[in-house]
Amino acid sequence: MRNPCRLKGFTLIEVMITVAIVGILAAVAYPSFIEQIVKGKRTECRSGALQTMQQEERYFSQYNVYVEAAGGVSAPAKVKTFSGDKPTESACTFSAAACADSALDRCVEVRATPTYTDPRKIDYLYVTSEGERGCSVGGTRTTTEKSCW
Repeated sequence: MRNPCRLKGFTLIEVMITVAIVGILAAVAYPSFIEQIVKGKRTECRSGALQTMQQEERYFSQYNVYVEAAGGVSAPAKVKTFSGDKPTESACTFSAAACADSALDRCVEVRATPTYTDPRKIDYLYVTSEGERGCSVGGTRTTTEKSCW
């Protein structure tokens, strides 16, 4: 026969075990979640840099010179200098300048500077009108595709 005064519910041990399991799952899932967010932002930067390069090429085909642009400031050619819809929500800012040892009528380099903290310590991604792609990590430029793009 059952005791009619006995209350039904969870014991403290059952609740503590459940909380521990949820904590372990969160500890495993959170780093993966953050990594996916950073990957998405890096992809947004790459895409924006290529779009800016397309705008530069379009301008070059009309005026036979590339246009210089600074991050966050509209250039005369209306080259977009931020990724996303709004500059305040942008994952990167873009700048365009002449390639090293070249003039704007021959070569342009578009740089995508992240506005977020990148765990790989990438200073900026770059793409040139000559097709070179790479990044700067800790002040050292590299063209290794897998490490940047």
